[in-house]
Amino acid sequence: MHFYRRTERTPGGLGESLLSVPVDGAGASVLPLFMASMGLKLYSREWCSWCIDAKEFLTERGYDFTEVDVGIDRDAYREMVAVSEQTYVPTLIAGDEVLANFDTDQLQKFLSAHQIAP
Repeated sequence: MHFYRRTERTPGGLGESLLSVPVDGAGASVLPLFMASMGLKLYSREWCSWCIDAKEFLTERGYDFTEVDVGIDRDAYREMVAVSEQTYVPTLIAGDEVLANFDTDQLQKFLSAHQIAP
């Protein structure tokens, strides 16, 4: 099994999802079921309104996540850029899946598409 990585942009350029989709030898996608225990990491900045919305969204729905403020932790900022290949917050890491520069509608779709439950 190997992974195929693609970038999807939303209409209006309001978000991008870097998806690592496992594929079998025939090229068919094999989407894994993610568990909350896999850990969610949210890269954010204190003053970012989309980050605040994402934190509230996740908290209100009972998701456990680790928040990393890239505005005060430059090593974390470099880590976020290396993992997501972009510089925007919020950025959510869920196992091998990356959702970057998103709003709460895109976050909900991402969580549902990858079967990530609280």
